[in-house]
Amino acid sequence: MKTHRLQYLIVAAVVVCSLPSSWGAFGPLVTMGPTIVLSDPSCASPADGQAVCAARGLGQTLVVNKWSGSSWGGWKIVAGTVTSNPSCSSDGSGRVVCAARNDTGGISATVYNGTVWGALTKVGGQITFEPNCAPLTAGKVLCVARNTIGGFTSTVFNGTAWSPFKTLKGSIIGPPGCGSDGAGAVVCLATSTTNIFNVVAARFNGTAWSTFINIGGNSITDRYSCTPSGAPLGVVACAARGTNIGQFVNTYNGGAWAASSWSGWSGLGGSVGPGTSCAQTVAGQLGCAAVASDAAVWTNSFNGAGWTGWAKIGGIEIGNPSCASLGTTKVICAVVGLNGKAVSTVGP
Repeated sequence: MKTHRLQYLIVAAVVVCSLPSSWGAFGPLVTMGPTIVLSDPSCASPADGQAVCAARGLGQTLVVNKWSGSSWGGWKIVAGTVTSNPSCSSDGSGRVVCAARNDTGGISATVYNGTVWGALTKVGGQITFEPNCAPLTAGKVLCVARNTIGGFTSTVFNGTAWSPFKTLKGSIIGPPGCGSDGAGAVVCLATSTTNIFNVVAARFNGTAWSTFINIGGNSITDRYSCTPSGAPLGVVACAARGTNIGQFVNTYNGGAWAASSWSGWSGLGGSVGPGTSCAQTVAGQLGCAAVASDAAVWTNSFNGAGWTGWAKIGGIEIGNPSCASLGTTKVICAVVGLNGKAVSTVGP
C-alpha cells in the first residue's frame, strides 16, 4: 500500500488543529478477570452501555464475559470444544452471536439473548480458519469463513435457525474480515493468493454473494477489520496492516460494487500488529485500537473529518484487540496480555 506522505501530513496537521475540545481520550486498561485465555477476544454489544466478549480458554473451551457498563462479570465457560478464535456480532435486536471453528472442522455457535448464553451448537460447514460474523439486518447475523478449497462459505442466523451454507469461489489465504454496511449487506475483505498480498473484497446482499474484486494495496495482515461508518448508509471503513507494517484504511462508499467505489488505501502511520479493530462511536465516527511494535495498546479515532492520531494507552500485550460500539458515544476494546489475562479500555 502506498502512503501519500505529504498529503497525509497536511491532512493530519489540519485535523489536529481542528479537533473539538470535547473529544475525549481512551481510559486506562482494566482487568477482565484472572482467567487465562488462549486466543484473541471478540466483543459485541447486546444493548447500549453493555458488551459481551468471547475467547478460547484452556482445554479448547469457549469462555465468555460481560461488561455491565462499569465492570466485568468474570469469564464463564460455555460447554463444548472450539479450536479457533471466536467471532461475535450483535444482531441489532438484543442478541449476540459468537461462532468459532470446532473439533470436526465446522462452525459451532452460541447465542447470548441479553440474559443468558445458549448451548454451543454445531452449525455445519468445513472451514480452515476462524469464522467472521457481522450483522445483516435486525435479527440476522452472517458468519463467513474460508472454506477448504480457498473461497468463502457462509451461513445466516435469523434468530432461531441457521440457513444452508452458501459458497463463493475464490483463492484467498487466512480468515476474512467482515462488516455490515448499515444497509442490509455485509462486506468482507481477504488476502488473495492469486495476486500475492493483494486485497480482495466481496459483498453479501442478504441473499447472494457478489464476485471478488481487487481493491488494490498489498497487505501482510491476517486480521481485517470492517465497520459501518453510520453515515451515509452503505459506507464501510476497513482497516488493514500494510507490507510496511503501517496501518491503512480503505472505505467503500456505497453504490455500485466495483473497485472504483472504494476510496483507496490511506496510511495512518504507526507500526502495528496484524489486527487493528475499530467500532462506531456515533454516526460517521470511529474508535480504533491496535497493539504496536512496542507491545503496548495504542488508540486512534476518526472524528468525522479526520484521524486524531495514535495515542499510547500502555500495557504489554501479545494479541489483537477487539472493539465494540457501546452505543453511548464510546467503544470498548479488549486484548490479551503477556500473562494470558485480558484487559479492556473504553473511549474516546
